[in-house]
Amino acid sequence: MKLHRKGLAAIRRHAVAEWPRESVGVIDDLGRYRIVPNIAADPEAGFELPADLYLWDVAAIVHSHPNGAEFPSRTDMESQIAAGVLYGIVPVSKWFADGPCRGRWADPYGSVSNLIVGEPFFWPDTGRPYLGRPYRHGVTDCYTLLRDWYRRERGLELPAVAYDWRWDESDAELDLYTSWRRRLDWAEIDPAEAQPGDAVLFRMAGSEVANHAGVLLEGGLLLHHPSPKPYDPTCLSRRTPLGRLTRYVAEVVRPPEIVS
Repeated sequence: MKLHRKGLAAIRRHAVAEWPRESVGVIDDLGRYRIVPNIAADPEAGFELPADLYLWDVAAIVHSHPNGAEFPSRTDMESQIAAGVLYGIVPVSKWFADGPCRGRWADPYGSVSNLIVGEPFFWPDTGRPYLGRPYRHGVTDCYTLLRDWYRRERGLELPAVAYDWRWDESDAELDLYTSWRRRLDWAEIDPAEAQPGDAVLFRMAGSEVANHAGVLLEGGLLLHHPSPKPYDPTCLSRRTPLGRLTRYVAEVVRPPEIVS
């Protein structure tokens, strides 16, 4: 989502004014930002929208992350899925003279804060090309790449799922990849018979369940988006020869439409 300069400044001012609480606001269909009360019992740990908030004219819901996290939490994802509209996050972190963040943020109207205010980001972020996406957990990661590819190339809609960073370590029962492929009746294929368009599921970093995935392309290349960190703008989606990752393969799966 592209924001008008004044709208962006308003979001940032609101995030600074509410820190260390989470700020909440909405962007309407005309691109205007409107402040919404955060009625959460603990507004420093999360946000809750008023029950009488109407979403019919809302283009996006925006809230701040006063802990500076530059990616959505599982709770953020659950809220976005339930609301069915764009969600935005503006990361905010404290500035320390001897810390890693050196500098101050000044808004266009001259006020200065000792808070570092990042660029807002929005999701679902479905319009990007397959290659060269910067990694952001829950926004542009291996699962969102998989969803985008099957939606565009096969007309298949994979389910929207909420998951924490390193969910396979904290909540392995979620079993993100295997759970939906079984629910959608995707067939497990002998890796030796894999063909372009199949999804390849991996167990990386010693995981007991599949925690990474990609799409097999022509020429034995895998389209995927790995990252060791939840946000890394230098870690881009890529094509990798599948042979380099064979030892990590957990399953090769194929949609029933293709199997039949």
